[in-house]
Amino acid sequence: MPPLAIFLVLLSTFLHAGWNLILRSQRSHSTFLQITIVTSVLGLGPVLMAEFGPEPMLMHVWGYLIVAGIFQAIYYLGLTQGYRSGDFTIVYPIARSLPVLLVAVGDAARGRAPSLVAWLGMILVTIGCLIIPLESWRGFSIGRYWNRAMLWAFITALSIVGYTITDKIAADFIPRGPWAAGRYGIYEGAASAVVYWLILKAMGQSTADQSSWASWGWAAVAAIGVFGAYWLILWSYQLAFQASYVVALRQLSIVIGVVLGAWFLREAAPLLRLSAACVIVAGVAGIVLGG
Repeated sequence: MPPLAIFLVLLSTFLHAGWNLILRSQRSHSTFLQITIVTSVLGLGPVLMAEFGPEPMLMHVWGYLIVAGIFQAIYYLGLTQGYRSGDFTIVYPIARSLPVLLVAVGDAARGRAPSLVAWLGMILVTIGCLIIPLESWRGFSIGRYWNRAMLWAFITALSIVGYTITDKIAADFIPRGPWAAGRYGIYEGAASAVVYWLILKAMGQSTADQSSWASWGWAAVAAIGVFGAYWLILWSYQLAFQASYVVALRQLSIVIGVVLGAWFLREAAPLLRLSAACVIVAGVAGIVLGG
């Protein structure tokens, strides 16, 4: 991977872990809707005006935006439900681990197969992610992975694969650079807001948090992290040949998430979990060296 792409992804991991921590502390169905509304209200005006400029974007990628928006809305639902059912330090790693190899398979199918060293790095990342929910080897059981929280983590993982592959394809059709990546991210956020609102209405869930203005304050803070993190990823897609390298490198956010979850949420971080985090770091290093 080009050095700039590596830097962008690493910067994104800190933002990503941070907003996930906020979401875990809120655990409201409306939080993601509020986040996407904030992003859309602030961003849609400028990007729609840009459509009248010399480089309009919608005519090239509107179909991808709709598909990616659907997958992202499912991602919002799965992650929220997962955090309502289980610990951050369990749901977050599982949801992030499964897409690593699945996206790599997608790259291979598109004729962009990762190198052998990168494959080994991705396998290490996946193994580390699967071990990290455990507090000890004696605590291993199928129930640790086969429960309601893991079901939602699995749904979240599949949705990540869906919007990752869609966005990587779309990245090849838009102008290169941070401005175009940001515009695409704003459109995708708006599309996901509409789809997520429809999903919540169909489920009979509240589409607005009436408790206090504080919820909107947290949503505004999280919106910076959500948009900023994925904007950097969309930009890195334009620089990296394989989406799987970007996805795997992003899993460094799991290590950051485990530390933050243990520190702020007082969730368990035993030696085995920290060791699994080191395995993830080793895998990420392999991906950087092999990519």
